[in-house]
Amino acid sequence: MSNIELSIEADQLEGVLAPEQTKNLIGHQEQFLRLNRQISNAKLAHTILLHGERGIGKASFAFCLARKILLKTGSESEERIFEQIANGSHPNIFTLRRKKNENTKGFYTVIRVEDIRELQRKIRQTAGVKASKICIIDSIDDCNKNSANALLKILEEPPKNSFFILISHQFGALLPTIRSRAYSVALRRLKNEEIRTIVENSNIAAQSPLIDNAIELAKGSARRAFAALQIVNINHLNDLQNWLNSKKLQENPIHLQIIANIIAAGKAEENFAKDIILDWIANEAKYIIKNSPMDKKQIASISKLWEKAQSEFEKAKIYNLNKEQSFILIIDAIREYLTSKTNFSIG
Repeated sequence: MSNIELSIEADQLEGVLAPEQTKNLIGHQEQFLRLNRQISNAKLAHTILLHGERGIGKASFAFCLARKILLKTGSESEERIFEQIANGSHPNIFTLRRKKNENTKGFYTVIRVEDIRELQRKIRQTAGVKASKICIIDSIDDCNKNSANALLKILEEPPKNSFFILISHQFGALLPTIRSRAYSVALRRLKNEEIRTIVENSNIAAQSPLIDNAIELAKGSARRAFAALQIVNINHLNDLQNWLNSKKLQENPIHLQIIANIIAAGKAEENFAKDIILDWIANEAKYIIKNSPMDKKQIASISKLWEKAQSEFEKAKIYNLNKEQSFILIIDAIREYLTSKTNFSIG
């Protein structure tokens, strides 16, 4: 099975190009130009860590960077390099993701230590073409403790003329020893106009009002925008967003019907609803830290709310609990939180 098949099956939304197939990078130009200058001057670090929120184009960035490295260190044309990478067939590119579990027909939940050992064997072999060898790990967050430690050993003594590009959605959770071995590049949320360009250049046809709604839900993530375009009825999510941003959360019980509608609509709507709720709590926390940094009681209260929301969503997922009930418990906790204070942010 090729890398491109793995990408589409494990991590791709239907109808959206895989990162390997992305020819033109939208957004993150300052970071990309900085690394490109390092490539031109032969000063690029051998381990690059791309980190930021999920869905903002880190993997696309990684493959665009890999093409620049191959163009500089080899003799193939840019078009030839792109064609091979897009087909998952370039002999000097090694893409490591969660592998397919033949027993379950799904995918392993982690990158295993045996996957790292297989990567080590491949990358130490003679290069397929005269150019640098590049390993892209998408994402390093999927490594468990054993595989992360095995990877660290490779990074400590990397094979000659090789580069490692690590992708992380959770920078703070990485092993400090891995962070210290890599040149860190923080990628930020995309601008709305950049997301619009990505969507309009894709194979997904959508009318302008739908794109506008998708961008509103995207919160800087192209992946979220594409997911939003696949939702048939976006009104339920807009209702939830508007209710959370209102000043009548404590009194207005409309959330019961909103949540029922969202759960009935399907998995995509449910996932967006989770993100909308967690975004609201995160924004509230930022507001408190900015405006009341010395108020330990408020900070402790919002931290407790965040932990409860994360815990309820995780328990519902692991134990297959009643999803509607989990949402209602979290929103009731938000309302309870708000009754204890009057100074809170909106939006």
